[in-house]
Order: sequence, then structure tokens, then C-alpha cells
Amino acid sequence: MTRENAAVLDGAGRAIGEYATEQNDTRRTISESTTGQDTDKRRISGLVLDEKGEPIIGANLVEKGTTNGTVTDIDGHFALNVSENAVLQVSYMGYLPQEVYTAGRNTFNIALKEDLKALDEVVVIGYGSVRRRDVTTAVSSISTDDLDERPIVSAVQAIQGKAAGVNVYQPSGTPGGDMVIRVRGTTSFNGSNSPLYVVDGVPVDNMNFLSPNDIADIQILKDASSAAIYGSRAANGVVLVTTKQATAGAKVTAHIQYGASQVANQIKSLNAAQYKELIDEIRPGAIPEGTTDRTDWFNEVYGTGITQNYQLQVSDGNERLRYFVSGGYLDEKGVLNAAFFRRFNLRSNVESQVRDWLRFGLNLSYSDNTRNGVTTGLGSNRGGVVLSVVNLPTAATIKDPETGLYNRLFFGQNITNPIESLENGKNNKNNENRLIASVNSTITFHPDLTLKTSFTLDRRNGKNTGFTPPVHGADRDDWGSAWDNRSTNQLLIFDNVLTYKTTFANLHHVEGMAGTSWTDSRWSQNYINGSHYKDASIQTLNAANKIAWNNTGSNASAWGIMSGFGRIAYNYDGKYLLTFNIRADGSSKLHPDYRWGYFPSLSAAWRLSSESFMQDFNWLDDLKLRGGWGQTGNQSGVGDYAYLQRYNISR
Repeated sequence: MTRENAAVLDGAGRAIGEYATEQNDTRRTISESTTGQDTDKRRISGLVLDEKGEPIIGANLVEKGTTNGTVTDIDGHFALNVSENAVLQVSYMGYLPQEVYTAGRNTFNIALKEDLKALDEVVVIGYGSVRRRDVTTAVSSISTDDLDERPIVSAVQAIQGKAAGVNVYQPSGTPGGDMVIRVRGTTSFNGSNSPLYVVDGVPVDNMNFLSPNDIADIQILKDASSAAIYGSRAANGVVLVTTKQATAGAKVTAHIQYGASQVANQIKSLNAAQYKELIDEIRPGAIPEGTTDRTDWFNEVYGTGITQNYQLQVSDGNERLRYFVSGGYLDEKGVLNAAFFRRFNLRSNVESQVRDWLRFGLNLSYSDNTRNGVTTGLGSNRGGVVLSVVNLPTAATIKDPETGLYNRLFFGQNITNPIESLENGKNNKNNENRLIASVNSTITFHPDLTLKTSFTLDRRNGKNTGFTPPVHGADRDDWGSAWDNRSTNQLLIFDNVLTYKTTFANLHHVEGMAGTSWTDSRWSQNYINGSHYKDASIQTLNAANKIAWNNTGSNASAWGIMSGFGRIAYNYDGKYLLTFNIRADGSSKLHPDYRWGYFPSLSAAWRLSSESFMQDFNWLDDLKLRGGWGQTGNQSGVGDYAYLQRYNISR
């Protein structure tokens, strides 16, 4: 019996301030009522069996709408006190759930049917797919049902706690902040440890542009034998994302989500009297007598974070032509009063069966997201915004009452003023818009032989701008500064995949796949920094009286990969399974003499439950032994021109 236990590896908890938002953990508690003291309850009992009449051990039985429940014993028996007209929900892994109406009866024999769909569902494995029961490698799956049951706003959050051996956490906790995925731990000291993301066959560097409502399923290739098909970029595992596709028949779906978050635990600070008593031990008389509380720094900095998420999806069509369109808007306000993240996304795909042997497809994805650059983490002056809330004395004021400027010296201590930092952070914005356009065609030469060709453009434009106003006072003289950093990333991908499947003697199933892939990546950047502003009324760079030439300029780079890959899979009656993969990658990042790398893998599985000597074990549904070996690479830590001697230009 195969069971996949999802280990919840939720990663680094959100610590302070922005990083410690309150989350309610609601869990169902199964408990059997045995007191018999509730006069509205009656006792029912019975037996839970499978289709063969064998008892099911550990089946769950819960009174619908309550947490009142029990599990079957070693003989499949159960007993439970329930209300008069209770509905009993019965479930067990590998079987279809069932509801039983108990009105008028006290004894039940319940037969559960096997959930054959769970074993026959299709799993994406990289340039192909296979039935789950025939998988020979370590692959974890996350379905639409898993996504819909949780209020998530990030595609990466969909993986959190849903796949064994996969650790997901958010280091910063800021709205829209990047999340970290580690598949079976850390693999590199100086290179990237992030997995390769593949969305609808297109390798991407992150999934920030993707709405979780647009995802149909996620497959995670966790071991080398499954990930080797992606070669030099698969050392940290591969996350395969399939988005929702066009289907025949009209369908309209709307998702509306509204949520609120607060800091889970407020760290208590010393009041004015306590603070004076402490400082007097070090510097007697530093704080005047009669000093009182003036500022509640925690309430000034932190508030209630509000999340609004809206998504509308429309699909229609017939067997010849169908389409899917989805649009969404996310507005996430953080618990820090100035932090926010906004995302607009639009996705569509069209499929056309032009001829019985020819099918065309078009996929378009556009996203535009903006977040502000509030500095919330560690830094100078007592840890920046987050820790300064704890360090600041409550007797201090936000602004100097004489000058009207933000305070920086608090009873002789130089501590970051969090209100000033948040106010300045409102001017710092990071924006990215991304367009992914992909066209594909599938030619069916024979029912067993198909060729799929696809061409993809992935273009990103990033912009990071900011402004710090000039401040002139007795204890400070800041001239102000501004910056404008813009970048463009463009990725072109051309793939060809030929697939052959055949079956002979109704026992031998053979699949062969061969393909090529060409990737061209180009990046450019322009940046400029200015300072010495007269005032904050005009924040453009042409209002700066000084340009920082050492921090102004442009950069550009390019790299490419040529690849060939193949797979042979053999399946004898679903009992003996063997899969061999090979990929060859040639990367422009490496010296021409060492440019090509080869990444083979081999995996096998033996379904013992199909053997004749196992048929007497009626309690066993499915038992499969598998093993695999493979090689993968990691080119992410290699510079685009690392093997060349380069010149540095300075002014």
C-alpha cells in the first residue's frame, strides 16, 4: 500500500514586526464521545469494509458539521455517539469518501469503493506525462483541490506544506516578497539553491507573475533520476506548473478573497519611568525628571494588513476551437504602515484542431506588479525599522518640536527613526511587467507518433526608482538623493519534441521521446543616481544638482543553451517498469573546450502487489518498490563570461 505523507516543512517562522503576522491554525480534532451524558445523542455502531468484504483498519468517521468522530479498529468496527438525524462522513486513503444518513438506524455495514482515479491520474514528468501508478521516480503532486482550499495569493505558497521533502519559507515577510524553495535541502555553497521553474513547458526564474487561481496542478521532480531530463539547470529539483487550459463548454468562475493580518505578538517596551530608571544606572541625570510617555512606537509603525484578491475566468468552445481567459488583481497591504504589493495579471490560451492531424495552440501571459522599497530588515542604528520600535524610548517624540524635523537623537542615542524610514520608503518603488507569449503546433503522423513544436518569447522590464528628501537642521545635513535603475530581460526558446508510444501483446508498453531545445537569453541595464536637491517638491533626476557618475552607466550580457534529450520507458503489464533519460547541454557560459555536459538517469519499479504470491494479502491495495540513479548540473553560479578575462572601466 503506497501512502505519501506530506511533511509540513513551513520553514523559517515570521519573526518580528512585518515578519510575524498572525495566522490562525484551524485543525480538525477527531474524538469519540463515550460519556453518554448528552440526552440528544444516540449510539451507533457498525463495520467498514472494502469492495472485497475485507475490513478497513483506521477508516475515519466524522459526524458532518462537527468534530465528533472516531476511527475503525483492527477488525473494521466502530461505535460513536451522534445526534438524532446525523450524517456520517466516512473516508480512507485510496478510497472514495462516502456520506451515510443515520436517521432511523443504529447499525451499519459500510462498503467503500477504491479511488482508481488517484492511481490513473496523469502526472507531468518533463516533456511528457505518465499515469501516477507507473511513476518510477520521486515526484510530488499538488492539485487544483489543494490550491482552492487555502487562501493563498502566491503561486509558491501553493507548495508550502504540501510536498514531502520540500521546504518553503519567506525570509522577509514583506508583501509580495520572494519566497524560497528548497527541494531536499541545500546543494551548493556558491551557486543558486533554487529549483528550476517550468510553467507550461517554459523555464522561468520565479513564479511571482503567476496567480495561484490560474494553476491546474504542480509536479515537483525531487530526485536526480526524474530531474536529469532538464540537465544543467536541475541540480536543485524542478517545479513543473501546468496552468488551466481551454475546455469545451461555457464556464465562468469568479474568485474573491479578503483577508486581514496583524502582528502576532507585541514586544513590550519599557515605559518612560522604567526607561529612566535603567538609564540612570549607566548615565545618571541623562533623562530629565518628570519625563512621561509621549509616543507608542509600536502602534505608530504597525497596523492591520489588508489583502484583496479578485480573479475572473471565462472559458468556452467546442472540440475544434476553444479558449480560456483569466484576469486578476491583487492588492496586499502589509502590517508595516507603508508596505504594499499590487499585481495585475492576464492570461489566455486558445486551442484549434485545424485538421485531424494538426493542432495549434497560443498561450499569452501578462503581469504587472509593483511593491515599495520600505527597508524593514536589519541595518545600522539598532536594526533599522523593525528593531528600532523596541529600542526607542516612549518618552521621545516623533519630530523635534522646535525644528519640525524627524528626531534622530533620542537622549543622546542615535537610533533609526522608523516613522521617517517608512515615510521615505513610500518613494521607493520596484515595478516589473512581464509578457510570455508562446505558440505551438502538434502534428499527429500516426496515433502512436506525434511531433510538438513550440516557440516562446519571455520579456521582462524592471524599474527601481527612489527618492530621499533633503533635510537640513542643527544636527544633520542631508542633501537628498534619487535613483532610477531600469533593466530588460528577454528569453527566446525553441523546442521540438517527437513522441512515440506503442503496445504489443497487450502486455508490453513502450514509449520513446526525443527532442531538441534552443535558448537565447539577453539582459541589459541602465542606471543613474543624483543628489544635492534644493527641496522635495521636484523629485526627478534632472532636478538634482549633482550626478554620481561612478554610480551611473549601463550593463549588458547574453548567454545561450543548445540541448538534445531523450527518454525510453518500458512497462510490462504495469508490473515491471523501467525508464532511461539522457540530456546533453551546451552552454555558452563555459569554455568552448568544456562546453557540453551529459546528464543520464535510470529508474526502475516493481509492483509487488500485482504478483501472484501477494494476492492473499487482501488488505494491500498497492505496493511498489522503486529505485533510481541520475546526474544533474547547476550552471546558475557560473557567470555569463566567467572563462574570459574582462576589463573594468572606471572614471
